[in-house]
Amino acid sequence: LVQPCGAAPPAGSRLDEPAVAQLNWDGHVIENRGEPDGDSGGEGRAPTRATALLLVVLVAVMWSLGGVFVKVLTGRYGVEPGAVACLRCVAAGLVLAWALPWIGRPRWGRVGASSLAYAVVVGFFVLATHLTTAANAVLLQYTYPLLVAVGAVVVFRERLGGRTVVAIALGTAGVATILAFSWAPGAWLGFVSAFALATFALLQRSMTRGNPIALACVYNLTAAVLLLPLAWGALRIPLPALLLLLAMGTIQLGVPYVLFIRALRTVPPTDVALITLLEPILNPVWVWLAVRESPHASTFVGGGLIIVALLVRFVGVRRTAVHDTMAERREA
Repeated sequence: LVQPCGAAPPAGSRLDEPAVAQLNWDGHVIENRGEPDGDSGGEGRAPTRATALLLVVLVAVMWSLGGVFVKVLTGRYGVEPGAVACLRCVAAGLVLAWALPWIGRPRWGRVGASSLAYAVVVGFFVLATHLTTAANAVLLQYTYPLLVAVGAVVVFRERLGGRTVVAIALGTAGVATILAFSWAPGAWLGFVSAFALATFALLQRSMTRGNPIALACVYNLTAAVLLLPLAWGALRIPLPALLLLLAMGTIQLGVPYVLFIRALRTVPPTDVALITLLEPILNPVWVWLAVRESPHASTFVGGGLIIVALLVRFVGVRRTAVHDTMAERREA
């Protein structure tokens, strides 16, 4: 699976208080204080930096299991991709349902639009992973931060910095390499999923109210309803496969999302973006170990270009943030 929500609050924000300080797509800090709604939902103390960094690594590892879950469920147990996408969302939504009492007062029109985009993300990603290699699916989907940067120019009239333009060029070259030389039926679905995820992230940016975990629960349960037609008639699933689907919704999405939100209270968003690049790297490794699926050589080339593009995009942000922090400390 993918990072489930582009609206997760950064370091220091409360569970029910959206981003108090976000990064725009050129990496500069912007203020975006939302209205806190409801209680904290039992957030507890923020973790130490070392603990939070370990949590982010753990989250990336848990997210990276999405490919192997899909391959085993569809290949070994014959579960239809639509049923995998639908029931995984059901399991994840139920795991996160404890946060619903603290959902607050979100803008429900945007919640509906976000749920639709999220359903497209999940459905197309599972289909892409089934129809092509897991490496192709996850790497193509990981172009979404670059698409968000373009969308921010169109929607929010933001200016792209030179580093972001270079990142977009490298990412485009990576996508073209994968699609041109390691084409498989369904490969394009991974890129469609990336477009949907970029749309979802842009929608989340305007969500200034509501508990992010409760909203993630709503997104998953709504997506399950929207994906039900794809699963209808394919819900007679053996018990071992049902247990795997429960594990997928719990271990690969529900639990890591809670850990992700908790870690973001301590770790800067740019550090999180860099650490979670472990997901597209580890995803095909687990698939190779489980089902011996080997990506085409061009996938390594195109995937390498995409990873480099993301590093170009985020490493500069990290350096700028560190420089600004040091300058502030000197002034203080």
